[in-house]
Amino acid sequence: MPVGLKNNVTPTRTGNGAEADRSLNNARAALAHNPFSAWRRRAFSSLHWQLTMVYTLLFSILIVLFSVGITFIVNHATLDNLLISLQLGTVVLIVVAAIILFFLTSFLLRPLRRMSDTAQAITLGDLQQRTRLVPLMEGNDEISKLATSLNAITEQIEQASRTERNAEQRFRRLFSDASHQLRTPLTSLRGFTEVLLRGAKDDPETSQRILKLMKNEAERMTRLVNDLLMLTRLDDGTDLETELIDLVEVAIEGVEHAKLLATDGREVTIYFATQERLGVRANGDRLKQVIHILCDNAIKYGRPAPDGWIRLQLDQQNGHAVVQVIDNGKGIHPDDLPKIFDRFYRGEHMSIYDPSAAPPPGTGLGLSIAQAIVYAHQGQITVVSSPDVETVFTVRLPCGNK
Repeated sequence: MPVGLKNNVTPTRTGNGAEADRSLNNARAALAHNPFSAWRRRAFSSLHWQLTMVYTLLFSILIVLFSVGITFIVNHATLDNLLISLQLGTVVLIVVAAIILFFLTSFLLRPLRRMSDTAQAITLGDLQQRTRLVPLMEGNDEISKLATSLNAITEQIEQASRTERNAEQRFRRLFSDASHQLRTPLTSLRGFTEVLLRGAKDDPETSQRILKLMKNEAERMTRLVNDLLMLTRLDDGTDLETELIDLVEVAIEGVEHAKLLATDGREVTIYFATQERLGVRANGDRLKQVIHILCDNAIKYGRPAPDGWIRLQLDQQNGHAVVQVIDNGKGIHPDDLPKIFDRFYRGEHMSIYDPSAAPPPGTGLGLSIAQAIVYAHQGQITVVSSPDVETVFTVRLPCGNK
């Protein structure tokens, strides 16, 4: 049964990021039934208007109390203690006003204190505390705008931190894999050198054979380093120099090159499912490299001549140019299919038709490079394999403007 590989991967939030999102959603749901939140969305609900109304109301109450107090003192106090009574009444009113003003101002500024505590926690690295900003974001006042801005800044910091962690993990994995892959040719070169030093250099035939092996290992190491450099540039998001190219011409050139690589004489053909010229905005050299990698992969692991064949098929679907490389080999084992685009992965169940022959040479980076190039062109690459029937690699690229 054909098995497809999903390659259009989009970053998903996991771990702390997913927990923070769930907390934010729960907080927003709770706000839907909060009457205070509804009030803050009304006119004259800003902090400026709230303070103005509170101070005006308090000042009016004090004037009324002061007037009542003056009237009471004048009617009941004697002339000797009138001044003292006025002074004491004034002091009492000032103290009462200060206490009331303190508590009212503290109540109105409570959201600012909560925001200050949240900002301090975020500064210390606890980005999940931004969920405390959600109740403050509902409204049109100054506090809501400030909370929204602080939440946006925190989210950007969280995204940048997540991106940095992912990049660091990719670098560590790449460094580990590269070290492992470079160890083999370096060990071989060291062994060959020791053989020469032990006297093999005195035998011309043995010396030539060892030098040839050393040359092969050096070339293998060079290819590996070049592939790693290319992957690094693609991972860095370096913009490719693109132009409007004719995909048909690139495909024809790729088929001609594949015929030269297929030294066993197997059939390599091209099929056009559409009569339209397929123009895509891409880097021509990189696109040729993708077709070369897919055709070379089909030659290495496909069915040999006389029964083997390879077909490159072109089509246009939903505004995308579709390139398919199909071979009728044994196919890709279902256990290998999900990992086929992983770096340095060469498969645990290789399709080898001659058990006595050595495994096909390679670094395990070809399909990874093809995938990175296709992604750099905002395209998709997938694979479907039916055992002993056919394997289909499909590349979809957006058609360019003519």
